Amino acid sequence: METKEQRPEQVDLPSRARGLDRHTRGPLGTPMLVAFLGYAFMYFVVFFYILLVARRFIPPIVIEASLILLAAGVVATRWRWAPAFGAVVALLTLYDPLFQPHNVYVYAHPAEAEFRLLILLDAFGLVALLSSIWATVQNVRRAAPRFPRFAPIALSGLGGIVVGMMIVSQIAATVPQPGTTGSGPNGEPVVHLTADRFAQNEVLVPKGKSLLLVNDSSVEHILQNGAWDASGSAHPQVESGAPTLRNVDITSGSKTIGPFTTAGVYHIYCTLHPRMNLTIVVQ
Repeated sequence: METKEQRPEQVDLPSRARGLDRHTRGPLGTPMLVAFLGYAFMYFVVFFYILLVARRFIPPIVIEASLILLAAGVVATRWRWAPAFGAVVALLTLYDPLFQPHNVYVYAHPAEAEFRLLILLDAFGLVALLSSIWATVQNVRRAAPRFPRFAPIALSGLGGIVVGMMIVSQIAATVPQPGTTGSGPNGEPVVHLTADRFAQNEVLVPKGKSLLLVNDSSVEHILQNGAWDASGSAHPQVESGAPTLRNVDITSGSKTIGPFTTAGVYHIYCTLHPRMNLTIVVQ
C-alpha cells in the first residue's frame, strides 16, 4: 500500500505557530530588554540625584521607575503581549522627562548638571518605546519575528547624537559663561532665574534703585523675604528696610522689586525650590 511521506517542515508548522504565540520577542527581544533595564536604571539614578543633591523627594519618579522595572520583567517572560505592555509604559513614562518645564529648561542649557542624565534617560526610553512598538506590530500581524534592517543605522545614529550632546555639555560646563548681571530698561540691576536657582547668589543694588528679576525658564517660582538654611529649612523674615515680598509668583517674564531705599543686606528666597536664595546688598 502506498503511503504519503510527511515532510518534517510540514509536521513542524503547527508547533511553530503555537511557539510563535508563546514566544514572540524574536530578534528584538534582547535589545528591547536591555533598553528597558537601562531606562529603569537611569530613572533611579535621576531619583537619587534629586534626593541627594537637590534634597527633594519626588514620589512620582519612584513610581514611574518601578513601573518601567515591571515592564522589563514582563518583557523578559516572552509573553506575546509583553511588547505592547512595554510600549504603553514607555510612552507614559517618557512624557515627564521630555516635557516637564524644568527639564525643558535643562535641554536648552547643556551646562546644567542634569543635562547628561536626562539625555541618557531619554535615549534608553526612546529605544525601549520604538523596539516594543515594532515587536507589537509584528505580533499583531503574526509575522515572523525579524530584526528591522534600519535598526543598526538608527541605533548608530542615536548613539552618535548622544555622544555629541555629551561633548557639547562638557564643553559648556568647562568654558566660562558670560556674566549674568546686567542693567534693565531703567538702569536697574538684573538677576536671572534658572529652573531651580538664581543665576547668582548675590547682587549689588544702588540705594534708591529697584531690582529686576527675569525668569529664563517656564518653571514657576514663588518669592518671599527670608532664606533657606544649610539643612534645607525655610526661614521667612522681612528685614527692616526691605521691600515686602509675599508669595510673589514669577512663572515667566520678569518682575521688578523695590525700590530699595535703605542701605543694608537683604534676603529673598523661592518657597518652591530648596536652597534657592538671593542676597541683596544695597549701598
